[in-house]
Amino acid sequence: MSKLDHLIVLMNSMDRAEKRYFDLHSQPYEGDKDYRLLYRIVQKMNYDAVSVKAEFSRLKPKSSFEITCNHLYQNLLEKLSAKDSESELEFQILKAYQQARFLYKRNLCNESLQLIRKFKKTALEYEFFSYFLLFAKLEIRIYNQLEFDSIDEDELVRKQSKIESVSRQQRAIENLTGLYNLISLRQIKQGPVRNEAEKTKLNDLAFNELQAISGQNKDSFEAQKLHLLFQSAYFMKTANPKSSLKVYYELNQLFENNRKLWGNPPFFYINHIRGILNNLRWFGNYAEMPHFIDKLKNLLSEFPAAQATILPLIFIFENRMLTDQKLFTEALAHLHAIQDKLTEIDTNLTFATKAEIALQTAVVLIWTQNYKQALKAVRPILNAGKPFSQLPQTKPVRFINILIHCELKDFDYLESEIRSIERELKKRGKPLKSEEIILKSVLIALKETDTKRRTKKLLVQKETLQYLKNNPFERQLLNAFDFIEWIEGKLH
Repeated sequence: MSKLDHLIVLMNSMDRAEKRYFDLHSQPYEGDKDYRLLYRIVQKMNYDAVSVKAEFSRLKPKSSFEITCNHLYQNLLEKLSAKDSESELEFQILKAYQQARFLYKRNLCNESLQLIRKFKKTALEYEFFSYFLLFAKLEIRIYNQLEFDSIDEDELVRKQSKIESVSRQQRAIENLTGLYNLISLRQIKQGPVRNEAEKTKLNDLAFNELQAISGQNKDSFEAQKLHLLFQSAYFMKTANPKSSLKVYYELNQLFENNRKLWGNPPFFYINHIRGILNNLRWFGNYAEMPHFIDKLKNLLSEFPAAQATILPLIFIFENRMLTDQKLFTEALAHLHAIQDKLTEIDTNLTFATKAEIALQTAVVLIWTQNYKQALKAVRPILNAGKPFSQLPQTKPVRFINILIHCELKDFDYLESEIRSIERELKKRGKPLKSEEIILKSVLIALKETDTKRRTKKLLVQKETLQYLKNNPFERQLLNAFDFIEWIEGKLH
């Protein structure tokens, strides 16, 4: 992606509050600036990269587009990260450490120590152990420079022991993080264990994790969280949904007991719920999903700033529960019931979220045979331009678009679009087997006029897709839509 592509994606991710903040903190004192003009052009041209460049060149023929683009990108990055630092505790603690160092270098040691004492305690309370160590080591350095004037040997030993204790805790958490990342990688790239060799490797990893957690402070939220995340991944790898669900409940209770660590908005907790819902859906455990969807609903009133993140998730998972279970009439009614609320927050949604909503909307409309409405739902995503076409959320929308045009029997469009998709997939590497099968199935459904031959060919594609459904590499696309059921409908 070019710098302009990155700029467009960054601007699209901004919510109303961030746009207001940027407008307020980037007003020039004298005249207009090129980067401000470019900012307005990107919005005016609806994030279309080609139109943006052409319009800027027309208005500012003597200015460098690349320099202006880079300047706007850096300016946005600086202002938006500054806004985050005003609200997030982690940034406040890091800022306090920088101020404490500054005061120390200016020989204002007592003032520096006051900051250190306050934020060292906060860092420990919220388990920012690496920041605690920065404060604690700076504190010892200051006492050394003051020739230990206001501290005795016992207190110094206690402070140094605390540093050693927290250092061990931090190392243990880093070890647990590494083990969890390793099992997550295996889960994503390998799926469930398939043979004795993989089972032995997994058990060795589990043994190392148990050793790591046994020496850890059991009161640490981070350590307990990583331990439960590892267990949930382990049970996913061993295809044990019952035990996995039990861990999900334990993990959620851990979050509930440590609400002060969520942050505001609580994005990590929201992602945690999303992960649980995805796993429950993967195992087909729809009976347990409403419990966790209700957790999201409870957050709506408590964290209104996160509405643009939470409401789409509620819609997507409630609707997926219905479409997965072939309750298509109910899914359409649910779509109509929530559509106005989604429209209200549309300008506050990122492109990725809009793509997920458009995808699920199109799924409902396809199964209820509202093909023209389905086409209308996906068109804004497909017309968004190059910066967005490369995002992972766009690909399943393009495949859904193919199915819609197949139902509308738009043969000329399909031949062109399928060739375009095949070219793009090859540019990015070897296409997934499921991608090739879906495109091939569409062509068979359209071109093969002999009913028996068409049925025979489609049966082969259907059986291959069924086999691929457990492949972790193929899972994302096949989870987006029931392509197997769609092929089944074309057999007769």
